Amino acid sequence: MTRNLLSHKRNQKPNKRRILLGLIVSVLGLGVLMAAQQLPNRHRMEADLTQRSTQALHEAGLSDVRVTFTGRDGRLTAGSSAEAEQALDIVRPLEGVRVAEAEVPPAPQKRGPVPPSALVVMGHRTASVSGTVPSETARSVLVGAAASLGAESVEDNLTIDAGVTDTALPGVADVLRAFGQDAAGTTVKLDGGTLTVRGTVSSEAHKNTVLTAARATGAPVVDQLGVPDVQQQLRDLPQLTFASGGDSLTTTSEASLVTVRQLLTANPSTQLRIEGHTDATGPAESNLLLSRARAEAVLDFLAAQGVAADRLSAKGYGETRLKVPDTNAANRAENRRVELIAGDGHS
Repeated sequence: MTRNLLSHKRNQKPNKRRILLGLIVSVLGLGVLMAAQQLPNRHRMEADLTQRSTQALHEAGLSDVRVTFTGRDGRLTAGSSAEAEQALDIVRPLEGVRVAEAEVPPAPQKRGPVPPSALVVMGHRTASVSGTVPSETARSVLVGAAASLGAESVEDNLTIDAGVTDTALPGVADVLRAFGQDAAGTTVKLDGGTLTVRGTVSSEAHKNTVLTAARATGAPVVDQLGVPDVQQQLRDLPQLTFASGGDSLTTTSEASLVTVRQLLTANPSTQLRIEGHTDATGPAESNLLLSRARAEAVLDFLAAQGVAADRLSAKGYGETRLKVPDTNAANRAENRRVELIAGDGHS
């Protein structure tokens, strides 16, 4: 009998487990069923709240305010803080609304005017043009201007973007033409609304012509232009000579002084100091007078050529500033000289 009782108890344990498992399954099934029944109800509620809120906002003239509901919690999106406050005053009192919040998205950044860009690099019989311009016409003008300066080939890397402006761009071609046929090694760059001109031009007057064209574009100008050294150009001229013992210029010297006049015309801010020197032969007083006379002869010739008198000064030093020891005929010839000193003012 004891054995039968134990067997009965062992049979009861599986039965209890099956009953417990059945209860759990039933509870879970009931929960799923209830959730499935509530989901359509929630969607209907959210749709109803959204529809009534939207209608109320529309009637208040706030049709641009967007409304969404999660359950009974509403979120509004308005175009301004004032519009958001007004919309909340309308939605919050509606039946069924638990809470309502509003947001104002940041205004989209408006794209400001975008200036064009252009980079023209002139080489020896070549040119390259790059950047972004607003039209095919602008491209043709730039490439044509580069070609007109003697470039046999022009590398065109320009991009056309109708979204950029043409600010300062029309004048860039005039700047290129202002460089003229000696444009090799020069650069014109328009970037960020600023125009940079770089390279070496033939003279100060040439530089002024380029800068005038650059400023006419209306853009701020960065001047990186160089001009040849006037003093070195003066040194490269043949030495000035005079008739023996006198202050009359030789024909060769007059030809050199015509070149000097051209240099001064091309470099209008340059002033010229004319220094006369002699060798140590003869009385010092006579040498001083002769050096002054020769320096003044040079000044008079240049003034007669049209150089303004206030750009010229002349002084004689006689034998006081020998260039080399006055010990032989060759050295004495070198000491008999007139030197031309370029500067920004008179000594």
